[in-house]
Amino acid sequence: MIEITSDAIERAGTLLAGIPKGAERVFANALNRGVSRAKTQALKRTKQVYTVNNSALTARTTMRVNKASTGNLAGFVSFAGTKLPLYQFKVTPTKSGTGKQVRAQLKKGGSATPFEDAFVANMRNGMGVYERLTRKRVPTEQLMGLSAAQMVGNTEVMDDLQEEVQELVNERIIHEMNRILNGYGGKA
Repeated sequence: MIEITSDAIERAGTLLAGIPKGAERVFANALNRGVSRAKTQALKRTKQVYTVNNSALTARTTMRVNKASTGNLAGFVSFAGTKLPLYQFKVTPTKSGTGKQVRAQLKKGGSATPFEDAFVANMRNGMGVYERLTRKRVPTEQLMGLSAAQMVGNTEVMDDLQEEVQELVNERIIHEMNRILNGYGGKA
């Protein structure tokens, strides 16, 4: 969660007292810049922590952005989506019919987890890692990894991202105050 300090609120209120909705414009613009940074950096940082396929992550991720305004000084980015197939992470073997044991690694730097009864195959719903549900050939079930929301919500991803966005918002508050005091930024 990104927070604006009481000192910043007090300072903006004092400096921009003569400008209609001056402090609200400062905070809304600064928060919106932070929301924009969070949106662009979240998936980038996720790809640095996880071995996920870039295009698969982007295709199965839904981002919802709510920007701040002078009337509502709250902005957020939310991530949703379905779980990605395990095959979209680092999996060996990558081709079907090798007879080798399937291993999957979700996080970079982590060890690969072996799947004793799994196999790689190209089925109706695409190439993937599957497991038989019974002793017979069918039915099978595709093994799934994590969703975008689960990966973005990981502390390794969120802590660095939150720190970066907080720093940006703090810088932008000063920048926006100077901008409005110098006569830029439009009318309220």
